[in-house]
Amino acid sequence: MPSVIDPLTMYVDDLPAIWSPVQWELTEEERIQAINDQAAASLLWTMDAPEAILRLLLDETAIKQFYEPPAGYHPTEQGSWDPDILTFGPQRGMKLEEIERTSEYLRLVYKVEDLGYWEFRIEPEKVIIERI
Repeated sequence: MPSVIDPLTMYVDDLPAIWSPVQWELTEEERIQAINDQAAASLLWTMDAPEAILRLLLDETAIKQFYEPPAGYHPTEQGSWDPDILTFGPQRGMKLEEIERTSEYLRLVYKVEDLGYWEFRIEPEKVIIERI
């Protein structure tokens, strides 16, 4: 029997995803290569599953370096911002606008900068993703 999705236990929040690589001694070339190899995948890993899925489906996985905290950054939940640590975030902004959770489904609405609103409806045995 296939697994089912439990809409009551799927974690989502509205904090922006960020990622900082492990800091250790590398040559400049090794450092650049390590960051390029790991940054996008590691950033996707920090995101809520629905946001990561939507970014992958829309091919919105491009990243950029943040020198200042992004909009919505929450230092008490995400830690104090340190401008000396290399930090990445998504190139295109995406914001969780609505959450509706029942025992039957989880409904999420994301605003993707100039790509409009996208809705997830996650039920125990199906997931619907559509532009609204």
